[in-house]
Amino acid sequence: MASSTSLVRIPYRPAEVLPKTIPPLNLFRMLAHSPSTLPHLLSLGTACFRDTSLSPYTNELVSLWVSRRTSSDYHWKKHVPTAKATGLTEEQILAVASGNVQAASWSEKDMALLSFLDAVITGPEVSNEIFSKAREHFNDQALVEVVVIQVRGIPKGYNEVSNFSMLKPNVRPGLLLQHGTGCDGFWRRL
Repeated sequence: MASSTSLVRIPYRPAEVLPKTIPPLNLFRMLAHSPSTLPHLLSLGTACFRDTSLSPYTNELVSLWVSRRTSSDYHWKKHVPTAKATGLTEEQILAVASGNVQAASWSEKDMALLSFLDAVITGPEVSNEIFSKAREHFNDQALVEVVVIQVRGIPKGYNEVSNFSMLKPNVRPGLLLQHGTGCDGFWRRL
């Protein structure tokens, strides 16, 4: 796999250091610098993308919103194809990219989620009005999953790693076809 280690701040670990079941995505090769945390991050990633009550559509909407809010080009590029596959429209993706959610057609449920996410991200508190609107559409489990796992967990942490290290997305088409689009294909197959 071609990687340009001269453009990243920390060189990628060789793919051979990853467990055999882990695809050699640049993200995982970067995280392999911390072998004691890698298995735990992968476990949390599994919970984030496979074991929650959230629909794939909701997962991808959250991932795109958090990627935009944390300025993670790496995760944005990884999640756009999956977001399209789960039903987000080009118009919605462009609205998220611009930060102008009013520029797209959203369901009431989507707007409640985006308002809730934005309030959680900007914090420290979520107003009763925003929380009540989110709760009309999401049960307690889903709200906790969105906050703990999505906003404060995997996407935010991975985005921060990709941003500080200047991680580059994998672009080899065979890798994406073999392991799905980005991490999602991998997480959903574990």
